[in-house]
Amino acid sequence: MEIEIALKEYGLNEKEINVFLSLLPLGSVNLQKISKRVDLPRTTIYNTLNYLSKKGLVSYIVKKGVRFYECCEPDKSIDNINQKKELLNLVLPELKLLKKTIRENSSVEIFEGTKGLFTILSDVFKENQQIYYFGSYSLSKEVLKYQPEHFRTIRLDRKIPAKIVIDNYEEEIFHKEEYKKISKIRYNESLKNFPCMIFIYGKKVALYTLKKDLIGVIISNEEVADAMKMIFDIYWNTSKN
Repeated sequence: MEIEIALKEYGLNEKEINVFLSLLPLGSVNLQKISKRVDLPRTTIYNTLNYLSKKGLVSYIVKKGVRFYECCEPDKSIDNINQKKELLNLVLPELKLLKKTIRENSSVEIFEGTKGLFTILSDVFKENQQIYYFGSYSLSKEVLKYQPEHFRTIRLDRKIPAKIVIDNYEEEIFHKEEYKKISKIRYNESLKNFPCMIFIYGKKVALYTLKKDLIGVIISNEEVADAMKMIFDIYWNTSKN
């Protein structure tokens, strides 16, 4: 379910997601009623509710010595995220000063898991510059679920141009005028089982794997970027409109 993926991105574990989604439609209820809906020990449910409360997703009141739990309004979750974002923005200059990685001519950063790939895609689309990318779009959709669509929306909003080579994949958005204005696509069926998605942007190359373990890399190096652009051009020139 996409809602479960979104909650994992928010920072919830499987037990917290289970308890939260079970409590959501119940309104204000006690632990006994919740335990009838969740296949976990009561102690585990109780502790999980406390964790959800600390994360601002669940509130409770005490009636005659008994706690009654209720999910907070979903809008409050967005407020919590915005507050954390504002806090991070306040300390961002200090965080940059603390970062000891020296980036003179080149650097390599490695990321793991869906959160790591989210960070990679954020870096790809954070600047308004031409992007070239190729790989298996069908595998990317299968593995990353909603993320390709999310970052495509960002690219459309920022009007970032892209040249793309992917396997044969059909989506309605590909035919819309707003998309075609900033996107040039060619298709190459040999990329259907291509195990990576590769992006070239400026002097950087980003790639992430699409099979087995999810691993991603951002390489900041002009020569690597030039070499990957040459490989992209080979695919582009041998693919169909």
